[in-house]
Amino acid sequence: MKSWLVVILILGMVMVISPAFAAQKPGAAVPKYDPTTEVTLKGTVDEVRDRECPVSGGMGSHIILRLADDKTIEVHLASTKFVKVYDLVFAKGDKLEVTGSKVTFEGVETIFAREVKRGSDTFVFRDKDGKPVW
Repeated sequence: MKSWLVVILILGMVMVISPAFAAQKPGAAVPKYDPTTEVTLKGTVDEVRDRECPVSGGMGSHIILRLADDKTIEVHLASTKFVKVYDLVFAKGDKLEVTGSKVTFEGVETIFAREVKRGSDTFVFRDKDGKPVW
């Protein structure tokens, strides 16, 4: 009787623990902000999205920026919480100038935004060394 109880207890623990390990994705580490790869791009917001993001450490705010050559690039802004607290709203069609570190992340070229300009407004997401302000 005791051995059945032990088997059931072990199976229960395996069922609870295994999904946690399965949810972790093996792969390359998240690239760091590198001031030597900084670029400034101008474009128009094509899409705004919040998604689970290892760069932000949870839910992150992102924009898809359409460039003059009609290519797009994803811009990692900051944690969704930071963006909402400061009521930073970007909308499709906004014309932006993005300065940030251009890296390859998840197999595509991406920008980790340091600052974003829209008209006369400047939104700062990282300091000059690339450390997040959120």
